[in-house]
Amino acid sequence: MKHAEWIHPKTITGPPAEGDSYIRRPNLNKEFWREIEKGSHILFIAPRRVGKTSVMKDLVKNPPEGYNCIFENVESDKSLQEFFKRLYFLVLNRLSLVGKTRANIERWLKGRGIEEITFEGGVRFKEKELEYKIELLLLIQKLPDLDQKVVLFLDEFPEVISAIRRKEGDENAIEVLHTIREIRQKKEFNNCIFVLAGSIGLEHVIESLDRVKLINDLHPIRIEALSQEEAIQLITQLTLTATVKYSPDFIVQLLARIEHLIPYFIQLMIEEIDRVLHNQNRQKPEVDDISTAFESIVKKNTNLKDWKDRLNPPYIALDEASFSNKILTILSRQDTIAIQEIYNEVQLLTVPGKYMNIVTMLIRDGYIIEKQDGVYRYTSPLLQAWWKKQHPIN
Repeated sequence: MKHAEWIHPKTITGPPAEGDSYIRRPNLNKEFWREIEKGSHILFIAPRRVGKTSVMKDLVKNPPEGYNCIFENVESDKSLQEFFKRLYFLVLNRLSLVGKTRANIERWLKGRGIEEITFEGGVRFKEKELEYKIELLLLIQKLPDLDQKVVLFLDEFPEVISAIRRKEGDENAIEVLHTIREIRQKKEFNNCIFVLAGSIGLEHVIESLDRVKLINDLHPIRIEALSQEEAIQLITQLTLTATVKYSPDFIVQLLARIEHLIPYFIQLMIEEIDRVLHNQNRQKPEVDDISTAFESIVKKNTNLKDWKDRLNPPYIALDEASFSNKILTILSRQDTIAIQEIYNEVQLLTVPGKYMNIVTMLIRDGYIIEKQDGVYRYTSPLLQAWWKKQHPIN
């Protein structure tokens, strides 16, 4: 077959997967909207690269009637004022798209002393720059009068708290958490619902501030790796029109090698298998192609580099980074690691006594799992092999 006629699979390994590259999980969606209808605010708990952003974007696109859903990656905000300004205009922009709401909002804003405003983020106030936290609270209080419910999906929220803490100190980071909790707790704010998620576990970030109580009202929803059936369905979707066709037996063997069935690893392997066969002008994959693709991914530094980056400052503290990387490097060269060995290692490093919090973070973010009581292993043989390649031990 000519290369020009070759049809590649519909893999997406960069931005969040959507369309044919995304597999919807109906039970997860039902659980989510059931909790929203009850008035719950949501914390998505998910291992890295499991597809939480894709899940959130899918929920935003398919809401029940009566909900105005907004998705935003807020990672770039570095100050309290920046963060609340972003939320203020997110809500404002959304309301401006709803029927007569824009005119009502404009009249209300003039009553607040705002002379001119563009819904894209520009504002002129009679006296001084707006205090966006106060204006946001007042705007949210206005939602029942406008007969509007807003659901704010905030991706990378833990990173915002960490960034504000680094730039402005613990006090402002805690103030953000207090304000978001106030919105969740008070009846006058009932028409605004928060959905929070991030690549670093929010629990770990809050624990480092000693303010766990500020998130204990959030309803946790776990996004797990795909089931065998879901993984097969995803591969079928990705390769439906592709030149390379996968037999049922080949799919089973491929999934057995991947083991940790998150969409990202599946798509990486399919993409690499397609590249190998495309270069050799073959349409039928063989079992050996699975190993070839696996080893090729392990040799590359780019595909899994983000897993390493997220375990270094500024995402986590330097002593936590040293401890995490030490444990993962040791484990990359053996099948399991026992809690006693972890404890022994922590004595050699400058790590606070809450070392189990770091172990829990590694579990939540999908690096390791507890195989049995007090015994841990990598979730993914692909990640384990890559980590070993990147971290040789003399």
